[in-house]
Amino acid sequence: MSEEGSPARTPDDTGPTASSSARPPDPPRDPIPLGQRLFDNHFLLLFLCMVVMFGFFTGWGMLEIMSLEPAPLP
Repeated sequence: MSEEGSPARTPDDTGPTASSSARPPDPPRDPIPLGQRLFDNHFLLLFLCMVVMFGFFTGWGMLEIMSLEPAPLP
């Protein structure tokens, strides 16, 4: 017996707690970065693309309309 009171194990031991059949512990998971979480959300990307496109082209159109000179009436 070993010093702790349990029988000593040999490297060729094939019991249920042998190292060959034991699964290694899962490594600690790192938190997912914010950028990856945003780019993984397809519906959020679709929504943002639509908002940016709508805002950009609407703003551009309004700027073009406001920069036009009034047309003289015939």
